[in-house]
Amino acid sequence: MEKMDLQKCRDWYDQNRDQYAGLVTTLEKLMETLLKENHIPYHSVGGRVKARDSFLQKFEQGPYKSPLDITDIAGLRVITHTTAEVAQVRGLIEREFTVDQENSGDKAEKMDVNEVGYLSVHYIVTLSPSRSGLCEYRRFSGLRCEIQVRSLLQHAWAEIEHDRSYKFAGVLPKAMQRKFYLLAGTLELMDQEFCALSQEIDRYGDHVKEQAAQGRLDGIAIDSTSLLQFLDEFFSECDTEALTKHFQSSGDKVIEELSSFGVKTLQELKDLLSQKTPEEWASLVPTYIGIIRYAMMLKDAETYFKSAWKNHWGAGSDDFDQFQKAGIDTQVVEKYVGPPL
Repeated sequence: MEKMDLQKCRDWYDQNRDQYAGLVTTLEKLMETLLKENHIPYHSVGGRVKARDSFLQKFEQGPYKSPLDITDIAGLRVITHTTAEVAQVRGLIEREFTVDQENSGDKAEKMDVNEVGYLSVHYIVTLSPSRSGLCEYRRFSGLRCEIQVRSLLQHAWAEIEHDRSYKFAGVLPKAMQRKFYLLAGTLELMDQEFCALSQEIDRYGDHVKEQAAQGRLDGIAIDSTSLLQFLDEFFSECDTEALTKHFQSSGDKVIEELSSFGVKTLQELKDLLSQKTPEEWASLVPTYIGIIRYAMMLKDAETYFKSAWKNHWGAGSDDFDQFQKAGIDTQVVEKYVGPPL
């Protein structure tokens, strides 16, 4: 088979680009859904269709006879927080897609023990037969897509390396080259340490969850990890995903408020929350942050506002209605927060 004429290749690209763009959009949504359903934390999922000039340059310079020989016209990039999550994403891709093993690989596996540098896993995939048979995926059957998987620090290295290659055409004085690869090694070590720390935090969270299930909470101090694990266990019959809203942004503040209020262990928090059932709390207040604040105000509104509130929040007329429903002394709230807005 002779190599396709470049003009015909350009025409092919223009005729097929929209289909590949649709593939990228569809796979972005599919990948995000799969990651969430499998409880795999991730930083971002992004995609792109190779630009026409880049596509034509690759076709012209490479050993390709047909545009379909190019495997990365559509591209997806999954960036995780740690390398442990990279491994989880790899397993997910290998289960959910048909992988072209010959054109896929892990660049780290090809490096010698004394080498450091660009680390990335890339797969060339097509939709699995079971998925491509569904009407919403049928038009993408057989189309290939490259999926890159990197941790955040691996991505940082790749971006720095790309910028360096662009600026210096890959040629640097030896002293600079050495610094450059020392940086790469440092990033790799940091990645390993973050991964180890993340796993340690996960083990701690599992320990707290186990202790909470057994009712052994006296010796467990309240911190962001123990608090969330306990709350998820305490409200396990409720919609915990909805209740976690604002926890990341306001969790530290509410822990500070609990400490100032005199609640420093999970057992003390459990006693505080026992004023109502989990279902009653969840029907009154839509978030963990709000529930904890309501529980402190219900227990002793005067003490809460004097020692713990610290102007962290204000209240409107709807809030006052909810305070009243919860049994909180709204006169005390008005004394410190002011009248309903």
